[in-house]
Amino acid sequence: MAKLFLSRLPSNGVPPWDFDAPEANPPADTSAATIAAEGLFILAAAEIHVKNATGAKYYQEQAVKLLADNFNFGFKPEWESILSNATSNNVIGDRNTALVYGDYYALQASDATIPDGYTAAYAAVDPTGSGDTSINGLHRVLATTELPAATIERIVNLVSTRPRVSRLEFFVALALAGLAQAGKDTTIEQVAQAAQQNALPEPSIDLTRLSTTTSTLSYDPPPPPALPSFQPRPPPQRTQTYDDPWNTNSVVRRPAAVPDPFAASYHEPPGNPLPGMGTSLLSSGLPTGWWKRQDSAIITIVPEKQGFLLNRYILYAVQTDRGTVQRRYSEFAWLWDCLIRRYPFRVVPSLPPKRIGPDDQFLEQRRRGLVRFLSFVLNHPILSQDGLLSTFLTEPHLENSISLEEESMSKRVERIEEMSVPGDCNEKLAAVRKKLPGLVDHWTRISVIVERLIKRREGAAADFTRLTMTLNSLTEHNASCTLRGESDDCDLCAGVRTGLGRVAVRTGGLGEELDARSRVLTSTLMEAVKSQRDLYLAFQALFVRHDRLGSDTVDKLKKKVEVAGAKHLIIVNTLEGLQGTAKTKAQDEADKLRASIEKDQHQIHTLLNRRVFIQYCMWHELRVVLHNRENALLSLAVQQFVREEGEFSGRAHATWTALSDEVENMPYE
Repeated sequence: MAKLFLSRLPSNGVPPWDFDAPEANPPADTSAATIAAEGLFILAAAEIHVKNATGAKYYQEQAVKLLADNFNFGFKPEWESILSNATSNNVIGDRNTALVYGDYYALQASDATIPDGYTAAYAAVDPTGSGDTSINGLHRVLATTELPAATIERIVNLVSTRPRVSRLEFFVALALAGLAQAGKDTTIEQVAQAAQQNALPEPSIDLTRLSTTTSTLSYDPPPPPALPSFQPRPPPQRTQTYDDPWNTNSVVRRPAAVPDPFAASYHEPPGNPLPGMGTSLLSSGLPTGWWKRQDSAIITIVPEKQGFLLNRYILYAVQTDRGTVQRRYSEFAWLWDCLIRRYPFRVVPSLPPKRIGPDDQFLEQRRRGLVRFLSFVLNHPILSQDGLLSTFLTEPHLENSISLEEESMSKRVERIEEMSVPGDCNEKLAAVRKKLPGLVDHWTRISVIVERLIKRREGAAADFTRLTMTLNSLTEHNASCTLRGESDDCDLCAGVRTGLGRVAVRTGGLGEELDARSRVLTSTLMEAVKSQRDLYLAFQALFVRHDRLGSDTVDKLKKKVEVAGAKHLIIVNTLEGLQGTAKTKAQDEADKLRASIEKDQHQIHTLLNRRVFIQYCMWHELRVVLHNRENALLSLAVQQFVREEGEFSGRAHATWTALSDEVENMPYE
């Protein structure tokens, strides 16, 4: 199939959208070249595996040629492309992308070894392993190479025109820096040639300088949430109160100190409660101050993929206070499926989706979704106690045979718990169900808006960094007086250059501050908003499961028992008038009916208990899980966001004030 594809390529080497299109010049599909090249390199790897060097070389050469032909296609704008981001539609921007991808495949084809310095530098600016980093992070690394400002600016602009750079683009930038330090041409073609020779240049960089921020705002981003020390959970207490938290007449007090769920230590000073604010958590069904003891999970992607060729998969390192294990996505799906089967009437959030051929951004979004899912389960008052979850978090290998018995089969509702369910429970559930679509819609829109706000912060950070690079390049290029020439300088030119240098320092600091703030917002506010949305989506799914699994056959069984009882009574009344074989048959029939009635009555009793249990579960999930989480955790997130935004604005204002003083004496004449 690969040879047929290659044989049908046009003379320009660019695959058409449709090989059998009737028109003379069908639209080209430049993205198909990337997909085809990936397949060719997989075939080359397979040939290497079976020791067929000739076949491997053939597929490698064809893949590199395919990518090279498609890059050249970008400089023939008379050709039409069907893709809005194709090379022909945006020559400058997509030229960089095409070249970078070409270099990536050249690295694959040559099996070039990535120097350790590359991975160490990337890890320094992407400690969470998100798969990309900011322009600011790349600039900070390149600034330690002591290259001229103009060279650094050229390298950054060559590898990416976006606010963020991928791991691949970062490596290409380091290779370009190594070429520049060696006095060679800083071109992508040179990088590809070095990769073919397995001799990628390693630049001289000083990673120790990265620990000292260049920001003039003295910004110190908060660390990721620390895992709490493990303490055994106390056994569930039966002494909780069961006041109705939906009662609008309840006396509500706001706690004097609200801890930050994301920062390691923060205590809000006591203040007067806002009107109508807070929740009656003392009667919430949860221990007092439950939000202070939220269990956390840290999930990171293991760098190296597992498996071989077409059966490659990603491993996640899952770290909790119970230990660290490695899990595949399919094992998360196994846990979710088991929880749904065991606890069909509990709130269980959905897993993030799976996709064929995921990119780094998708993998990072899925990783964050897995963190939200596991954090929810860890803090659910019922799900967190399940032994299956403990196995998932501690055992290296999961059991093949486990019990999937529904929760109602092994648990019963005690009298005090049954009495806690209000008489109008169904009406309250119906009211919540009616609200859920609107809540999901609103929080989905809020998540989109927050994501746009963060992207704009990232874009502003990248622009400030690019402005800093350009100003540094400008002052480097314009180092002498325009009037007097290079041999002499004047106070006017020197004073203006000094002022521009100070502007460059401050804008660089602002770019670093904005970049750090956008990362914090992504891991705090964005995740809090998505957690709120996930909560409502999970409750919607709970109602769907309730409709599907909550019905029973009690009414049918009662009618069956009634009919069988009447028949049994008739037979018993006629036994006295029967003798011999007829009496024996009648007695056997009566015994069968009695056994059937007893069995059905037992089934009715079991189903009625299940009905009560389901009602209690739905009320528990509404009252204890939904009502508490949708309010308390949202309050914490809002308080943190407002507090940190105020601090950020104060630092930015102080920077502009300081810069105003520094440029006040820039000369005019």
